[in-house]
Amino acid sequence: MKAKLIRKFKLTPDVYELIFEFDWNLSSLAWQFITFILPSWLRRAYSIAFQNDSKFEFIIKRLEDGRWWSKEICDLELWTSLDFIWPVWHFVLKETPTNKLFIGTGTWFAPLYFQIKKALELWLKSNLHFIFWVRHLEDIFYESELEKIKNENSNFDYNLYLSREESQKYMKWYVTDFLNKENVANFEEFYICGSPAMVEDSRKKLLELGILEDKIYFEKY
Repeated sequence: MKAKLIRKFKLTPDVYELIFEFDWNLSSLAWQFITFILPSWLRRAYSIAFQNDSKFEFIIKRLEDGRWWSKEICDLELWTSLDFIWPVWHFVLKETPTNKLFIGTGTWFAPLYFQIKKALELWLKSNLHFIFWVRHLEDIFYESELEKIKNENSNFDYNLYLSREESQKYMKWYVTDFLNKENVANFEEFYICGSPAMVEDSRKKLLELGILEDKIYFEKY
């Protein structure tokens, strides 16, 4: 099975949107990932940001120091083909009518974005709210896409925050600053994706606020 890189776009100084066309009829679930076999033969898993028929979208951070494989995949030439392993992972969106809060940072945005679009595609009538953090202004991406989704769906809203920089347009907050009794009162399910520290901080805060553990779904890398 092969995946061909058909689009590469630089979203920020170090974040890329990569779109691969697959030669196999795949059906993925929101929050699943694809494992690519890179030219170096290293296997690396990346969360799917969206699927449109045979085209799969990924949002990947290219790191100069460490994780050299991120440079390998982001530096691929267009039309390069990679072998891949079928989408896996059982931590997927629950198709329930309950209100859902999505919490993510950086490129951990990808699986949450897919979940939100899939929920709206399924015509779920529950309220969906996305809390998204990046470090600096230059790290912001996909804001226009989120705004478009908001304008087209009255049951979706989002907030975008900065964690390392002050701005007139965006508040400087850390993830757990948002998680208080008032802000979480209207939600019954919580989806978190980010670094281990961020996920644990968020889970701990939600549990302290009385959220049931089986209503907190998460992935950490």
